[in-house]
Amino acid sequence: MVRSPVPERPQIHQIVLPLVGETVDSLVAPTHVQVYLIESQPLTLVDTGTRTPESRAVLEAALEQFGFELADIERVVVTHAHRDHMGLIQSMRDAGADLECLVHEADAAVVENFIGKVHERVLEMTALFREYGVPEEMLERLEADRLERLVVDQAEAEATHVDHILRDGDRVTWKDFTLDVRHSPGHTPGHILLEEESIGLLLSGDQIMGQAVPYAENFYRSELPDPTDPLRRRERFHGLVELRKSLKRLRGRPIKTLLPGNGGVIRRPGRAIRDTLLHYEVRLQRIDRGLRHLAAMKHDVTAFEIWKALFPTDEPIALMRSQILMIVGALDCLEEDGKLVSARRGDGVLTHHHR
Repeated sequence: MVRSPVPERPQIHQIVLPLVGETVDSLVAPTHVQVYLIESQPLTLVDTGTRTPESRAVLEAALEQFGFELADIERVVVTHAHRDHMGLIQSMRDAGADLECLVHEADAAVVENFIGKVHERVLEMTALFREYGVPEEMLERLEADRLERLVVDQAEAEATHVDHILRDGDRVTWKDFTLDVRHSPGHTPGHILLEEESIGLLLSGDQIMGQAVPYAENFYRSELPDPTDPLRRRERFHGLVELRKSLKRLRGRPIKTLLPGNGGVIRRPGRAIRDTLLHYEVRLQRIDRGLRHLAAMKHDVTAFEIWKALFPTDEPIALMRSQILMIVGALDCLEEDGKLVSARRGDGVLTHHHR
């Protein structure tokens, strides 16, 4: 635990909670999550950790050092709807906390129907990968593996009621200070940052971290094709496109101290933002080179063919899933940048070539 990591805001305390379940979809799986106790009125937690006995015990011990217990929490602000950030809210309510739950509108449905939404997105991922050329045998393995991991999701997070919807520009207020809500989609559609610009403070959730790089969600928003798309692709959340935009908006902002969901306290935020952007730009360039190489060999270039060209095909299945999602996200970015044209084969699979 770090008491008062920001001298100008001694009310804010960083609490480090263990993660005992696997976090297989991120590029680097963290072993801890950082949540923030704001010792003011109302008594608030920014994020909660997972609903495991280990995480709960550490949180209760940390609260006890300040003279509080779970039932005393009056408000939870959720930076995004992942199990390690919202998993314990309902347990707090069951322990007697009469708390308000605040979530961005784009993530609220996941908080209120956590396992249902996770299951829905597993099935959507199968459809997405099929459209990008992944063969049926591999699709079955990917889906079966992810469905098995729903047991971890159920153990570590529980759906709960959202009391207040947040939007970009809203303010979260205590008796002695205020944080501004900055919508920062990418890691999830409703990811938010909390900023006090006057002192250069930013609570960044998982959008920028000290020892890990966020992955970007990518899933269909609708079962219907987009009527404005010549290829009749279904409307989709393009997480990596949004993540790059969100990170670029942060460049040059007067941030002095960054309090992330992982990686301690970041005293050089500008460097952390640049490093996260660079991480993805390097991978975009690698995928772009792979696409060019396959195209030069007159291959019918699909996301799956790029994956086979760039990665070992005997990787653990969960890592394969992350790699393919990264390639789909990179293709989205290249198309967004005007460098790529997509087409649809007769079997419905998308192919890609440079302009």
